[in-house]
Amino acid sequence: MIDRIFAAPKGPDLQQGIDFALNNQLDYEIPTFYYVENLDNQEAEIARYRHLLRDFHGMLSMHGPIFDTNVVSMDPEILKISQHRYRQAIQVAKALDVRYLVFHSQWTPIYTAANVTRLWLNKVTDFWERLIDEEHLQDSNLTILVENFLDDVPDTMNTLLSRVDSPRLKACVDTGHINIFSEHSPIDWIRELGSHVAYIHAHNNGGELDSHDSFEKGMLDMEGFLNHVALLPQKIHLAIETSTIQGLESSYEMLKPYLSLQKEQFASKSFLI
Repeated sequence: MIDRIFAAPKGPDLQQGIDFALNNQLDYEIPTFYYVENLDNQEAEIARYRHLLRDFHGMLSMHGPIFDTNVVSMDPEILKISQHRYRQAIQVAKALDVRYLVFHSQWTPIYTAANVTRLWLNKVTDFWERLIDEEHLQDSNLTILVENFLDDVPDTMNTLLSRVDSPRLKACVDTGHINIFSEHSPIDWIRELGSHVAYIHAHNNGGELDSHDSFEKGMLDMEGFLNHVALLPQKIHLAIETSTIQGLESSYEMLKPYLSLQKEQFASKSFLI
């Protein structure tokens, strides 16, 4: 079932997105800390968000750094700065009482071609286990979400999350990324990852560019996907991650009937798995 809905617009006007969340009683995903300059200027950015969110009382999530990081790099300098960026993001998330912090898996099919999948999994499993321990996440309200980006299959992420086996490390399924990089459908990913899925980045596209279009604009059958997620017995948060406020508005309108549907199904205790 869809437990909570996050407004996650990627446009430049932060206040518009926050106002939409406030007006519709939604939660909110902070979008700007994937820029490393904001991580380096975090004291001022945290103050800015505290001001912007002064009237907001919902749940917060946040996206961490995206590009140019490799937390298990073979180059010690890249390794050092990548892990530093992740720790900076965790500091910001804790300061703003963020409940879910999203990082890309940083998996790439190149690892399959280079026959280093097992090595990558060993190193990244060790990284997440150490980070959860060293940042005391097991004693916090913060959950890290590993999001598919270039991932072509859900198996690798499933193996990683099964190995770490922590309530503080879960999956974020991104529908738009799946449409571009995977031959499996978003429903396939949800089924494969099962109880590891805690959060969804929901958006559509034409299959070539990560354009973060509204639900009704693109190749994906978002109606079928929303119907499937709404009728699952497990609780999953869903973030509408569109590039515009208009896309956020129209996507939320498409989502509303499925929230009513799941209320009817759960009232009758009938589930579609």
